[in-house]
Amino acid sequence: MKIIFQILLALAPLLTSAQTKVSFNKSKSTITYAMNHILHAWEGTSNQLNGLVQLNTNGQIDKVAMIAKVSSLDSKSSNRDAHMLEVVESLKYPNISFQSTSVTESGKDKLLVKGILEFHGIKKETSFEAMSKKKEKETVVTGNFIFLLEDFKIERPSFMLTKVDNEVKVNFEITF
Repeated sequence: MKIIFQILLALAPLLTSAQTKVSFNKSKSTITYAMNHILHAWEGTSNQLNGLVQLNTNGQIDKVAMIAKVSSLDSKSSNRDAHMLEVVESLKYPNISFQSTSVTESGKDKLLVKGILEFHGIKKETSFEAMSKKKEKETVVTGNFIFLLEDFKIERPSFMLTKVDNEVKVNFEITF
C-alpha cells in the first residue's frame, strides 16, 4: 500500500490535467544502468518501470513521470546487486524517479526533456534528448543520460583498492 501511495504521489501532477494520460506498457518498458571499474564493466536492468505520459491535444508528449524500485535493478550478479542495495541505502531510499518539467520537440522524432531526477533522497535537475517513434498503435521513446554518484551523495564502492567510476550511464525504453 505504501508503494502504491508513493507511485501515486510521484505521478500526481500528471493526474490533475484534462489532457490524455497514458500508462507505460510495463512488459515493454525498461531502464538500464551501466557502470565501470578498471577491471570490468556491468549493467543492471529493471523491467518494473511504472509511469505515465501526458499527451497534449495534438497527441504530442507534454509531460512524463516514471518511478522504479531500486531493488528491481538486476545485474545478473546477486552479490553485486546486494552490495548496490546497501551502498544506495535502498531500505531508506527505495525508489528512483523522474518527473519532467518540460518536453519539447527538437527535430524529427527528437525530444528535449528537462526534469527532476530523484535518487538516494536527493533531487537534481537534468536534461537529455530522446527519440520518439510510432510503431503501429504504440509509441516507443528511447534515450539516455548520465549522472554522477557524487551528485547524489553516494560513496563510490571499491574493489581491489580501486573505486568504481563516478559516472553512471542510464538508458531507457518506454512504450505506451
